[in-house]
Amino acid sequence: MLSKQKIVRSILKFTNRSRGIRWWLKDESLIPAARYVAEAVRDIAKSAMPAGIEMLKLNERKAVFRFWHPQKTESSFVVKAFFFKPIERCLKYHKYGLDETANLLTARDKGVSVPEVYGYGHINNVLGIPKVSMIILEDFQSCSHIGVLMRSKSESECSKMLMQTVPLFVSLYKASCNHIDVNSGAVMLCKGNFNHSVFLLDFQYAKFYDKPSNEILMFEAGYFARHCSAWVSTETISKWREELFAAVGSNNTADEAEKK
Repeated sequence: MLSKQKIVRSILKFTNRSRGIRWWLKDESLIPAARYVAEAVRDIAKSAMPAGIEMLKLNERKAVFRFWHPQKTESSFVVKAFFFKPIERCLKYHKYGLDETANLLTARDKGVSVPEVYGYGHINNVLGIPKVSMIILEDFQSCSHIGVLMRSKSESECSKMLMQTVPLFVSLYKASCNHIDVNSGAVMLCKGNFNHSVFLLDFQYAKFYDKPSNEILMFEAGYFARHCSAWVSTETISKWREELFAAVGSNNTADEAEKK
């Protein structure tokens, strides 16, 4: 399997360097956006809130925010920035952004519905070690987390939403991917004109294997079902699970799942 660096470089082929910052971008048109992101992230690292962004999540280690292309205001993106300090954390965690970027690119290449990656970059400290890594992602403004949607819908509507996720789990199985954390906050449903209406986020800890695994599928399905169990009935979950296992053609998987 290609290394994480090679995966990123093989798809994000356009590179850009400036003032201790290096980017790997989908194409040259993203340079203004990448520069805007780096300045915004530097401000956030100094506890200053940049103008023109919508902060979605912020803590000591990570910021997630929405921004609009500085030259094409109709285009919006989402950025995930990982902060590494002090030096011990830099050495231990500096691959977080790289891992998620490479995993998202791999998942998309294998047919899993994930956000498109437009750029990956890092800001180095004086020793040349990344102190911040950044990912520029496709923005799903018309989408919502399935858990958020289920909280406000009837059980009938929640059941329909659960059934919509079957192709997503089939794609994970065929991609031989263990996402690790398929929960109601990682699955998004979209109302817009997308080829697929269900998307999966947060691939930082995902693992890809040489062949599909029924055991991994059972774990992912069971974990997700537990997260949705407050809004759908046991009967609905059983029906969803049977439809999923039938779709992947696993003859014994449903019986094995019942025993777990």
